[in-house]
Amino acid sequence: MKILLHKKYIFFKAKETLFAILIGLSTGIAASILDLIVQFIHNLSFNLNLVYIQLIVLAIYSSFINYLDKGFAIPGLLLALKFLRENIIVPFLIWTAKFFGVVLSLSILPAGREGPAMLLGTGLGQYLAELFKVSKGQMSYWGTIGAAAFVGAFLKTPLGATFYVFENRFGKILNVDFIINALTASTISFTIYVYLRGFHPIIPITEQFHWNIFDLIPAIILGVITSFVAVVTLLIYELFKFLAKLVDEPYRPIAILPLLLLLFTIAYHHDSIHLLELSVNYKPIEEVSTQLFPLQTIILVIILQILFLSILLSFGFPGGIILPLIFIGASLGNIIAHIDPDKLGLFTLTGAAAMICAAMNVPITAVIMISEMSHQTLVVPEIVSVLTAYFLASSVKLLRR
Repeated sequence: MKILLHKKYIFFKAKETLFAILIGLSTGIAASILDLIVQFIHNLSFNLNLVYIQLIVLAIYSSFINYLDKGFAIPGLLLALKFLRENIIVPFLIWTAKFFGVVLSLSILPAGREGPAMLLGTGLGQYLAELFKVSKGQMSYWGTIGAAAFVGAFLKTPLGATFYVFENRFGKILNVDFIINALTASTISFTIYVYLRGFHPIIPITEQFHWNIFDLIPAIILGVITSFVAVVTLLIYELFKFLAKLVDEPYRPIAILPLLLLLFTIAYHHDSIHLLELSVNYKPIEEVSTQLFPLQTIILVIILQILFLSILLSFGFPGGIILPLIFIGASLGNIIAHIDPDKLGLFTLTGAAAMICAAMNVPITAVIMISEMSHQTLVVPEIVSVLTAYFLASSVKLLRR
């Protein structure tokens, strides 16, 4: 009897694994196509000097979709969590609208990738579950796995994406079987993505790290600074959320367009750091991670990024927050590296991890993500900085459920 039950269990787990692999294949291909289109539109728009036209089109498109469905204005992370929590299938209109909105947004603005990716992955996981007639009660389960797989590919961090989705979805890591299926799908998705789009780190650090106990002091300082910047970012975000509520929801993207055009113009004519390429090829992260910049240059781009992030989240534009947070944290590390320029890479990675933790309260995710994105292992300084940020900014979270 026990052997029969064990055989049934093995057969059931095998079916689950195969379905997780199918989700991984589907999300990997979808993420590759989305990345290809984003890069194509970016190159086309900048080469033909259509950037201002595209920005206006994005504002009009976002307003129009907000008019059709108010769900479009909700940040992708929060919208995905809403559908998963309520076990509701993502409406195909919202999924399609987000896909095209992401193309317009990521190809021209320094927005994050993980928010839209989480929603798109949630939808794909649910659609495949519906296609294979999985019970309705399992839609949230497979939607969560789809979210982890899409984020894992689109951010090139399969393990970090799995922890990111679970920490935001549940606030903790659940049973091992759930994690294994999510990690299976995420790893397959990531493998397909890097095969189709190339294998290169988001944070390209080539130097060899030689840290010592005295480097933990700058790590603690970075934890303190990122906590402060996270609080400031939250206050600015809340200010723009308040301003957004003064405008009818469908008209918010158009209402903020003049300010967005001003910020875009400043970033567009900034020759030192190419902020507008953040969501396309991660170039600004590479720039601040590999060369020192004057303090006034770094401070300017940090302010620009915080304003971009707050406006895009508050006024109904598609985008996420992880890449902007990584850039802000790496830029803060660039500032600290003026103390010891030979350790620029160490401080930028430490600052990036601390900033993710300070703004999102996801300490495990922060360390894993930065290690995967940089192909570097820098555990102790990152953990010290992340824990400092976590304890100082534990009440701060940019996107709350």
